[in-house]
Amino acid sequence: MPEKELPFKVVLIDYSPELYSPVGFEAEMLAQAGAKWETYRCRTGEEVVSVAQDADVVAVQSVRPLLTREVLAQLNRCRCTIRAGAGYDSIDYKAATELGIMVCNAPTYCTDDVADHAVGLMLAAVRNIPRLDAALRKGRYARELARPSRRVAGSTVGIIGLGRIGSTTAKRVRGWDVTVLAYDPYVGQDHADTVGARMVDLDELLARSDFISIHCLLSDETYHLLSWDEFAKMKEGVILVNTARGPIVDENALVAALQEGRVWAAGLDVTEQEPLPPDSPLLQMDNVILTPHVSANTPESQRDLYRLVCEISIDVIQGRIPQWVVNPEVLDHLKKVD
Repeated sequence: MPEKELPFKVVLIDYSPELYSPVGFEAEMLAQAGAKWETYRCRTGEEVVSVAQDADVVAVQSVRPLLTREVLAQLNRCRCTIRAGAGYDSIDYKAATELGIMVCNAPTYCTDDVADHAVGLMLAAVRNIPRLDAALRKGRYARELARPSRRVAGSTVGIIGLGRIGSTTAKRVRGWDVTVLAYDPYVGQDHADTVGARMVDLDELLARSDFISIHCLLSDETYHLLSWDEFAKMKEGVILVNTARGPIVDENALVAALQEGRVWAAGLDVTEQEPLPPDSPLLQMDNVILTPHVSANTPESQRDLYRLVCEISIDVIQGRIPQWVVNPEVLDHLKKVD
């Protein structure tokens, strides 16, 4: 007998087999709700339209801006786009809203994992672990490379963005006997109290912090949030960690601050251009720790991510409003599909 045709379609337009790939339960989970599951590795808008024009739900995994206004306008059946991740800058939020398409994200899948990575970068930087390891592997017993260092206890950690990941990072470092400051214009002191942080404005955080860890979304508001003026306000010798999005930090300004010693070290899981170009000065600095946008990468987060994508898709197919709609203003003019 021919396979029964399912009435709905959910498409993952891109995935990274070297990092995250669907786990295997997705097709069965969605089929039970009447939806076919398809996965692709699209690299252009034209490819997206060719595979997803008749999809009810379209998920995008990478941070590349694949779901542009032009592409979204051609997705005739799409009622919901999902960023398979926390940040949703790879979807044109304004265009989707105007077109009556819900935008959802998966904000809970990697909270612990990214917080752990941020903490790891902080400790690796302050203890000079990467360069000590590299020297030993080259046959150098270079104990002098352990300097400069300093004690973490008694220092001040600044958290930019006190959402799920920022809050978890604050709770992680609270046990180090440090002062935790936080800047987030959308979070109040009541929440900060629950994670042991004190809310301050950005200038105070920059001036007082020995460590700064970035955990805010990338948006028009946060693009180059840390640039020349902000680096000039930082406490000399600060260690900067970014596991959020590269463009939140003006990379040229960061390079200058590192060269001048204003920033003592940086731990970067994300950069403005990914991968970094071979001539990037960051690649030549032994006080910069670089990882290739992998802070969310654990088997547990992988399973959680795809389960959330399926759960959101099932809600849409069955006529419910998903929990993680990030453009609620669209709900009064949702796209109608025959």
